[in-house]
Amino acid sequence: MMATKSSIDVELGSSSSQDEDLPTAKRPKREEQTSEETPRRKITINIGARGTLHVWDAEDAVKMQSVYHVMGTTVGCFAKTPLQDIFKSLPFQLTPAEAAYLRDIGAARFVDEAVLRKFPTAVQQEAFREQREKQFNDQHKEFDKARQFQLDERKEQIMAGKIRKMTEAAAVSGIPLNLPEDREELWQTIRNELLSRPMVQEGSARIELPFRSWKVDMGLAELEEITFSYPQTHPERVYYAAYLELMKAGFWVTSGMKYGGDLLLYEGDVHVNHSTCIVRIVDETEETSLEDILRIGRVATACHKAVLWASVRKDYTVDFTCSKWSLMK
Repeated sequence: MMATKSSIDVELGSSSSQDEDLPTAKRPKREEQTSEETPRRKITINIGARGTLHVWDAEDAVKMQSVYHVMGTTVGCFAKTPLQDIFKSLPFQLTPAEAAYLRDIGAARFVDEAVLRKFPTAVQQEAFREQREKQFNDQHKEFDKARQFQLDERKEQIMAGKIRKMTEAAAVSGIPLNLPEDREELWQTIRNELLSRPMVQEGSARIELPFRSWKVDMGLAELEEITFSYPQTHPERVYYAAYLELMKAGFWVTSGMKYGGDLLLYEGDVHVNHSTCIVRIVDETEETSLEDILRIGRVATACHKAVLWASVRKDYTVDFTCSKWSLMK
């Protein structure tokens, strides 16, 4: 087992010649801002009634991941596939540590959703119904345009099918089939008949995407900006101390729950790289049993990862020890 002390200026796993397989990373590029520049836009984090932390804005989510390397977790669903939970959409839910990190580097603002818990007034309900009807009519027009384009694109296929069905119906009924000689005239007749069918009905076709509160979008409510307090307890300070050190060192960090750890460590973009370490955060004053070490070691070995032990001292400085069974002689 090899031990390395962490600091902002020292890369993890670089203090020993035997640590070639341990992770190293470059610090992420941060947005620079001088006093004369326009203040940068901050990521808006909504604090829910139960303390949930959500990022609803798509631009904020992209900036959060690409610039600050904070990943979050998508918890919304796609409108066209609401019954599956493999591919998810906005909003992004953040852990308290992720939100606190964005706060501490001056990249986030927090708003309170408490006002949204109030039941809407009669005036607000009527305004909502009018706005929803307007949006439905606007989308209905766009749908009709798209349908006309689709019909024209499949003109020959539709005409052949219609002529075949009309010929079969005429043979069954014994009534002679009189079709226009001009194919364009025939197509216009078929096209108009298809377009006259009501394809969209508000009661069955309306899909409301949960991107933002309608009260806020319509100017009927304003979310108050508040402060976000984390960490508050000793376990929270221990966890955040380790998380903060890893983020400052330039790593990409996500939850390690699926591997039985506290965090997962990536040397590069999470979307294109596999994690290299399972991070276990321990309080220096607490004992770690041999069984716990063996359990996480077996899991890490099976997943081809190392275990990074983050030992947090009483003053909340962090010592990192990296263990990998393949390195032990």
